[in-house]
Formats: sequence, C-alpha cells, structure tokens
Amino acid sequence: MAFVSGANASAGGTHVKGFDGAACCLRKNNRGCGYARSPGGKKSRMLVNMNADATQAASASDTLELVEGENTAVGVMRELGAESAPPFRGRVGIVLVNIGTPASTSVGDVREYLRQFLGDDRVVDIPKLLKAILLNLVVLPFRPKKSAEAYKRIWDEERGSPLLFHSEDLAVKLRALLGERYCVELGMQFGEPSVYGAMERFRRSGVDRIVVVPMFPQYASSTTGSAAEIVYKEAAKLYSTPYLHMIPAFYDHAGYISAYARVIERATGPKCADVDHLLMSFHGVPQNHCTRTDESGSYCQKVPECCSRITQFNRNCYRAQCFSTARRIAVELGVPEGKYSVAFQSRLDAAGPQWITPYTDESIVTLAKRGVKKLAVVVPSFTTDCLETLEEIGLEGRDEFLENGGEEYVLVDCLNADDQWAEALVQIMKDSCPLDTFDL
Repeated sequence: MAFVSGANASAGGTHVKGFDGAACCLRKNNRGCGYARSPGGKKSRMLVNMNADATQAASASDTLELVEGENTAVGVMRELGAESAPPFRGRVGIVLVNIGTPASTSVGDVREYLRQFLGDDRVVDIPKLLKAILLNLVVLPFRPKKSAEAYKRIWDEERGSPLLFHSEDLAVKLRALLGERYCVELGMQFGEPSVYGAMERFRRSGVDRIVVVPMFPQYASSTTGSAAEIVYKEAAKLYSTPYLHMIPAFYDHAGYISAYARVIERATGPKCADVDHLLMSFHGVPQNHCTRTDESGSYCQKVPECCSRITQFNRNCYRAQCFSTARRIAVELGVPEGKYSVAFQSRLDAAGPQWITPYTDESIVTLAKRGVKKLAVVVPSFTTDCLETLEEIGLEGRDEFLENGGEEYVLVDCLNADDQWAEALVQIMKDSCPLDTFDL
C-alpha cells in the first residue's frame, strides 16, 4: 500500500485498507484519530459533523485501492485542503454514578455485593491484613443473610431495587430534557449496571466526551472519592480514552437545596408546620475521613464549632458540608432554629471505631423521650431512596420512635426522579461544565 496509516491510527478501526487519505481522514468514524486531526503535524481539523453532507466524501470513488509505489500527493493535498465544515461536535455522555445494589435479595447476590462494596479501600480504609480477616472471617460469612432480609423489606415486587429503578426513572427524564445529542447512562460503583459497562455503551454510541455525575451531594472519600477512582480506572481500560469532566459536590447548589426543600414541604407542610420536629439525617463516615481533609492539621476538631461554616481548611470536610446543607435547607423552608436538628446514621464498626456524631438512632430516641410526638426525618445525603433510607430510617427508625413515646413518624422521600430535581441536576451540570458542553 502506498498510504500507510500506522498502528496507532488504525487501531480505532477508521484507517482501513483501501481508503486513501482523502477518504479515511474525512470519514465520520475517525474522531479519535490523530492522523485526521493533524496530518503532517498541522492541525487541519478535518473532522466533520456526523450528520453533515460532507461525510459523503468517503464515496466509492474515493476508496479505490492504491497500489505499491503510486503517488499519494493528490490524496494528501485533499486532506490539507481549505476547511469548509464546522468544528466536529460529537455526542456528550452523562453517567450517573451511584454506590450500587445487589442483583437480587438472595444471600449469594447480597454477599457478592458486600464483597465488592466493603472491599473498596476507600470505603473500609484499614490495614489490608486486618481488613481481609474481618471481611472473610467475620463480615461475609454472617452479615449477608441479615442484609438480604433487610433488602427483602424494601424490594419492589415488580421493579426490584428502589435505588436502581429510581435511577432509571431519573435517567429517562434527563434524556427527555437534554435531547438526542446527549447520551445518559447509569454506572454503579459496585454491581450492575457497572461503570465500565457505561463506558462501553458510550464507545459504541460514538461518545468521547463524558460528564461524570457522582450522585452524592456532599464530598466523602468513601463515596465521591471512590466513584472518581473507579471511573478513571475503568475509562483508562479503553484504547481511545474518553475525555472526562467530574461534577463536584453540590451540597450548597441552589437547585439541589430548593428541590429538596419542596419535597420536604410536601411531606411536612409549609415551614414544617405539620410536624413537631424535622431531623436531617446524613450518612455517617469515620471521623478520620473528615480529619484527613484538613491539610493544615490545625482546624478539624481543634477549632470550636469547626463545622459552623465552610472555610479553606474544611472545604472538603463531609461533616461541614452536611451542616451547610442543613442550614441552607432550613432557610429555604423557613424552619426556625430549634425545630430541626442534624444527625448521622449507618455506622459500620468494621470501617473504624470513631464515627462522626451525633448518631441518628440515639437522636430519634432522645427526641421521643423529650416529648416530640410528630417527627419527620429526611436524608439529604442521598438523592435516591435505598436500603439506608427506606429500611434503616423508614422502618427501624419508626420502630425506635414509637417504642419511646412518639406517635407519628414521617419519612420524607429522597429526590429520586422528582421533576424539579431533574431540572436542577441539568443546571448543576451546566454550571460546572465547559460552556460549549450544553448547547440547550
């Protein structure tokens, strides 16, 4: 062949035997080809829009096989001709990343999910030998059976996992809001549909530019940090690595705050008038997950009321971000100080003995014994209902409240696929991404 593309250029499948330079470097499938982007070291930007008529340049007359020794100057000159097409703009991928869910409520499926989840070094960050002993000899032999029973209590007979089907419903709404240029996929850190599966679907759809949305409003190493690490590792497995944009924590974004306030208001009335108290329960993390984000080493737990405001020192502190969220939701609702409080749930002893306080289960009991008769609980660290909201707070929390003197217990839904939340999430992405990502 007189025209040789080279192994790296052809690996993507666009440089094929029989195409001269005028054909293969004008084709729509060469978006990842450096040869097409800059032949001879010059950035000629010869990529064309996939829908443009210019793609017809790769016609049958352009694909005649070149024989050895034939002059390729004509083909090369056509590649360096005057640019006439607009800059290529492919589809944008959006992957909604969440922790994940077991495939079913069977003990085997739950054990496999827990093995992946608890095996993540950011979720349980203790010495590897100790971790292996705890997981294989203490946790995995016994906990899956108990967890499977808990999942059965919240599993939908028709749709299965609430976290999964609410996420699917949200993806459907985002696709309707964004249009065909945007490809929305789910990617679970553990279980299916996986992050790598989303990357593969993007690749097959011609998507190279991906917006990664960790569905965790507040930053924590065990959630957002783990999601980022998994996404980068899975994306790196592809030959043509995609271009990733990671959406940051949105704990204080006006759209998220307003959407959650409206969901709470529907359940508790204006200014939470229909209940005695609103408890905002956030997922807990080990205390050292917060301390390690203080790079100065002189602020976290060393300054009185260190979570009372966001500063340079605690900007990545999960607990500080949770309190900021709570304060902003309270202002949006118009709830007076003293009628709401903050607590942290879901302690896991295997991940560390000291967790951030106060604890949700203890707070529920204390509020009941204090005389609160009507209690509403919302979990703003979750955007989607799951085991931790529906079973731990919705069922176990209710029992604790009623057993200690409470009379009425209201679990506020998560944002799930709420219409206002879907619109707010689009705005969150637009506010974070480069200006030309969302041409809506």
